Amino acid sequence: MGWSWRSAAWYLLAACGGVVLLPFALPIAVTVYAIVWLYTWTHDPRARTSIVQVLPLHPRRVFRCVRALWSGMLDGLGGPTIAIIVTYLAAKLTRSARAQDTAVRDIKYGPQARHRLDLFVPLGREPGGHMPVVVILPGYRWSKTKRARMYRPMAQTLCGDGMFVVLPRVGGAGAGLEDILGDFHQAVQWVFENADNFGGDARRVHLLGYGAGAHLCTMYSLVVPLKTWYAQADRIAPGAQLLSTSRADQALRSWLKRIRRVQRPVAGLILVSGVFDIAGQRKYEAERCIEHLSATCRTFGALDDAAEAWSPSAIVRSLRRRSAFIPAELFASSVLLIHGRRDSTFVLQQSQRLFRELCEIDVPDVNMKIYANLRRVDPSIALLAPASALAQSLLEDIRSSVSPPHATAQGAQGHGGDDASGPPQGQTRTSIEHTLDQAPAEHFQSQAPVEQTDQGPQTNTEPRRRARTERDYFPQTKLIASKS
Repeated sequence: MGWSWRSAAWYLLAACGGVVLLPFALPIAVTVYAIVWLYTWTHDPRARTSIVQVLPLHPRRVFRCVRALWSGMLDGLGGPTIAIIVTYLAAKLTRSARAQDTAVRDIKYGPQARHRLDLFVPLGREPGGHMPVVVILPGYRWSKTKRARMYRPMAQTLCGDGMFVVLPRVGGAGAGLEDILGDFHQAVQWVFENADNFGGDARRVHLLGYGAGAHLCTMYSLVVPLKTWYAQADRIAPGAQLLSTSRADQALRSWLKRIRRVQRPVAGLILVSGVFDIAGQRKYEAERCIEHLSATCRTFGALDDAAEAWSPSAIVRSLRRRSAFIPAELFASSVLLIHGRRDSTFVLQQSQRLFRELCEIDVPDVNMKIYANLRRVDPSIALLAPASALAQSLLEDIRSSVSPPHATAQGAQGHGGDDASGPPQGQTRTSIEHTLDQAPAEHFQSQAPVEQTDQGPQTNTEPRRRARTERDYFPQTKLIASKS
């Protein structure tokens, strides 16, 4: 088979390009290896004992590693991040459009010196009225949960939208996952005990987490159903096993024993760019050759055999498969998942797996919003500029999540609105609809199927059960480009 003149021209052009770039090949290779080796030296726990043995040498591994590092940098700085930060700094320097600080700082919520929280009080609230409370678990990584200061502008923006916001400081130097969850549990219990005193509604306490914070919020929300399951199972067969391995089950029982006196389940969860399957995340990082460099490795590297005990998706799946009856009232009644479709650190499939499992266990209100053209959705950055389109979209979703459906419907009727946001009562999770044509995202909502009749569209509130497939959860719909 002879070559065409186009193929010959292409190979000639490629050869000429290789000759031209040859002098730059060595400096580029040295630079790439230096970046990867430096990052390995500073982030790989094994480098403390033997740095030479852990340095990657194979070009393919080095290329995959540097590509993962580049993608992670784009996740943090891509999209509207830089523009929002510049706008926020400019407004802060010029003191223009500066929000009033309504925080009551350093409230003690536990016996330790580090047990402090900030309470952001909304202005213009009605006397005697009770408003929803949002508790923020700070930290995109598990080791950064003590940096609550970075989330104060975000908390103030949420507070200005008509809700109490609680920003606790949890964990500390060398704190483990059990310590962080223990501190967070005490902060949430403080909110339940004192909500009526400061004007909050103890029946509408929602947890908001981003990244690792979303993971820990979900783990905390499973305490009540897990304690219920183990209490019932131990009466029938002492030492009953919920998870697939005994070590994972023992690890799960261990941290559950440290959380005592749980008053009630939280009303809702707002989970942004979270990770909910530790084993799946570790496998994904191994494919990218960063399995020893990531925050997941530093937190769960020694717990590979017990990773299932810290995977909310796996725990919910086990509860569904191994329990005869766990009431849906023991779970959070409202769950909102938000994720960027192009996020390469904690990928979209993490939220999709949890979304499917929550739908299967009949959680009343489960919603997922996917930002099509964004990488990492960071609410602590997006809400620095409340006037931006991304911030307005996030605020609208959070507002709908913390407001009960009947209250939203009454508010819409009171303002002459024709459309009440929020899922109808008696809903099922047999259909996912694509809505918000003007919003910068793709929105999936678990609600009752809408049937077309002679009298117009009517919501079918009859509970229906059928086998659900991947297409039911994620229909092939056109993604809406995000605007920022």
